[in-house]
Amino acid sequence: MVIEMKQYGFSLFVGILFLIGGCGSDNDDDFNRYSETATYKLTFTSNWSSTNFPTNYPNNRHFSGLIGLTHNSNVHLFKVDELASAGVVKVAETGSKDDIKPEINSVINNGNGYSIIDGGGLSIASLDAGENSVTVTFTVTQQFPLISLVTMLAPSPDWFAGIDSLSLKNGDDWLTTLAKDIKTYDAGSDAGTIFTAADVPLTPHENISLLTSTRADTDFENGLHYSNGLPIGTISIKRIE
Repeated sequence: MVIEMKQYGFSLFVGILFLIGGCGSDNDDDFNRYSETATYKLTFTSNWSSTNFPTNYPNNRHFSGLIGLTHNSNVHLFKVDELASAGVVKVAETGSKDDIKPEINSVINNGNGYSIIDGGGLSIASLDAGENSVTVTFTVTQQFPLISLVTMLAPSPDWFAGIDSLSLKNGDDWLTTLAKDIKTYDAGSDAGTIFTAADVPLTPHENISLLTSTRADTDFENGLHYSNGLPIGTISIKRIE
């Protein structure tokens, strides 16, 4: 009887170990959580529609190509209450990456960034067809674990959506997945108040701010929908390497 009980106990112990080994969690994956580098796929999804943001909604709405970088805490691609760089202003006003790419490369060459994030946008045709998402991949390192990213809202005076210095780490661990709302910002270079406003250049430029307007102009307050808090878009990030 004693021997049989021991055998039963051993079998139960082995069974428990098997079950534990088969269970998964956000941190139980095939990736090294402490590796020097980690590669992610970022998906940007638009919420911009006549239903979600009806006030002065432009039927020709679209987003410019995603642009940003992986970097450390010494720098910002943009920051609320500070002046936008010439590159960020050009993205916000025209969607062009021509000025921001040299700025990003300068950050990388000065040792504060690792790599550029350069992706596509969402065109009028894509959004009209119900294609609301675009993806881009990037790599971060232990020294450069932050990402920043911008995309133009168009048409608009100088408004953009973006993320500033988002960390892909939780303590010492690389995150496996992450989801975040994307707020809308005013670059401070144009005084227009509705999406289709004529150019009203500001001289000097004002600091970057979260987009807030009167209810007659847009649905935005502090970068989100004034009543339900809906963002213009979201990002989801998933580790792939």
